[in-house]
Amino acid sequence: MNTITNQAVASLVEAANKELADPERNRLVQGGDSRPPRFELYHAGLSICSQKVRAVLAEKGAAYLSHEMVILNSKGIYSEGLTPAENYRPGYVRLRMHGGKALNKNYADKHTGRSSVDSEGFDPCVVPTLVDHELPVVVADSKRICAHLDREISESIPLMPEDEAASRAVSEQVAIVDRTPHPAVLYGFHPDDDRRPDFIKHVMSDVYDLKVEALEALIKQNSADADLVAAYRSKIAKELAGKQLARDDNVQHAVRAEMKDIIDNLDRQLASTPGPWVCGSDFTMADVVWGVSLYRLHWLGLAYLWNDLARVREYTDRVYNRPSIREAVINFPSPMPPSPHTMDVI
Repeated sequence: MNTITNQAVASLVEAANKELADPERNRLVQGGDSRPPRFELYHAGLSICSQKVRAVLAEKGAAYLSHEMVILNSKGIYSEGLTPAENYRPGYVRLRMHGGKALNKNYADKHTGRSSVDSEGFDPCVVPTLVDHELPVVVADSKRICAHLDREISESIPLMPEDEAASRAVSEQVAIVDRTPHPAVLYGFHPDDDRRPDFIKHVMSDVYDLKVEALEALIKQNSADADLVAAYRSKIAKELAGKQLARDDNVQHAVRAEMKDIIDNLDRQLASTPGPWVCGSDFTMADVVWGVSLYRLHWLGLAYLWNDLARVREYTDRVYNRPSIREAVINFPSPMPPSPHTMDVI
């Protein structure tokens, strides 16, 4: 059975990698010898879920084969026609679908402005996806990827405490960040307080239309593959729902209020725990995901949410200066465009 699984995973990886040709975006990271790395990561610079995984890999000092994917569909840039995002390509989607089977979740075909697999379902057309060649296994959810890496890379300091109560406290914080409506803020056009960088506003103006157009073209090209077509159709349904949320004034006001509540709760958590980190004296998985989350909000112009919260301000200073967050998020070279809101951080 292991031999069959090995062959199946290897075949899926080979097919996915054939669609990714740019050597600058497909390279070994942190590798110090000639052995193939155990881990292979499909991710994107701007993806917040990818940032969490890269931060864990950096924290662990683990080598991995990096596939930095273009996750925006483009029209009239690289060609006169539509160029589908790389995370929509058939090889990658089939690889991710293989990993998704272990989640036992329905495809995500609705949109609440969140990306949590636990609450939204499984999206077969997003990043990140991790291949662990040693087991072998394909892991297709950022929260589970982070936990997998922490568990499997045993020679480094664990990010999840061994103590049951401490581990439960960290898991609660990870779940809070996992449920935070980051996509709603990134994609959403706030009616009277849209602070996002101009680049993002421009890209998001027609992002959903290009997604649907690309997916419909891929359905036509792969009509004989019923499983792939089903994945694409669920993605279309999800993105059409997202399009409605993005310009719904009531939704955008509600999301902003929810974000404020989330930050206020973080302030209370910091007040209730000893030590400099979210759950005490040790840097844990909770700090990895909170660091990524706070920097994303900061990058989008929402750091004002903690202007009057000294504990949160001081915590952001600490977590932004953690080498893993610097390397994997703040100073990650591309394609995270500059933001006027984070010039004092970089």
